[in-house]
Amino acid sequence: MSDYKRTKCPKCGNENPRKIHEEPDKNTVLYYSMQGTPVYKMSCKCGLCGHKFDKN
Repeated sequence: MSDYKRTKCPKCGNENPRKIHEEPDKNTVLYYSMQGTPVYKMSCKCGLCGHKFDKN
């Protein structure tokens, strides 16, 4: 049995990895790199219903 857990949309229940996209959350800066560019927290967006949610 695998310990791999799929990301699931809490709104519509979509588990298709091709329909769930990670994108940067521009409201939350985790840290600034050595070059001074911000590194953002990543959040997920469902490709079916458009719901944005945090990756657990």
